Amino acid sequence: MSTATVVRTQHAAVRPTHRPGFTDLMRSEWTKLKSLRSTWWSLATMVLLSVGFSITACAVYSHDYPTLDPSTQTEFRADTIGLILQPGVEFAALAVCVLGVMLMTSEYSTGMIRATTLAAPKRTSALLAKAATFGGLIFVLSELVAIPSFLIGSAITSAHAHTSITDPTTIRAILAFGLYMAAMGLIALSIGTLVRHTAAGISIVLALQFVLPGVLSLIPGSVGQHISNALPSGASVIVSSGHNATDIYSPAQGLLILVAWTVVLGGAALATIKRRDV
Repeated sequence: MSTATVVRTQHAAVRPTHRPGFTDLMRSEWTKLKSLRSTWWSLATMVLLSVGFSITACAVYSHDYPTLDPSTQTEFRADTIGLILQPGVEFAALAVCVLGVMLMTSEYSTGMIRATTLAAPKRTSALLAKAATFGGLIFVLSELVAIPSFLIGSAITSAHAHTSITDPTTIRAILAFGLYMAAMGLIALSIGTLVRHTAAGISIVLALQFVLPGVLSLIPGSVGQHISNALPSGASVIVSSGHNATDIYSPAQGLLILVAWTVVLGGAALATIKRRDV
């Protein structure tokens, strides 16, 4: 065999490899996300809980409005948008959190994480792509749910309180609906990355969402209120209220609290997945 033939053979054997870019990783994560039955069950549950609890709360308060005490009636009129959206977002976030945990822990339980790290040796890019895909999906879907929830709820409460979708506080509350749902999904995804166990991850998220706010609010004085409202669920109430429901934090501060929780836990997850063996 001539030297030229050997050189051509060597060049033919060495094929150029294509390193997956961030958009490639996002397409891969979208394929994994939509192929899971738990994704569709969780999203369907989120929609039903969002709309269902919003309609139920509005219907109950509107029906009982004549028998409510004056202070409750005043609060009803002052923060109607909060009454419409907050009951739905509080419970619908559970479905999003469960899905967020499972998206990461299922990769470890099935061994898929090994294939993921082989395809994307830079693990932080893979996690960021998963977070961007999941967070974007949850935000868009939540906004599509928030608008009809508001329209139906405002129609139910219109006999006692007027709300308009063009009002700045209404727009802020609707945007906050999607931001909070996406933030909780990313927080759950980060917790799933940190603990790598489905039951443990879901337990931690449920404690953060429901148990800790009640426990911390029992601390005497304003300390307990400050800490309780600094949790994601407390920040959600502040951001999505038509009027400031508490004088502890402003809506802008509530948004910063949500961002801080998401960034801190997300950073911890990125640092962990980079150093931990799979």
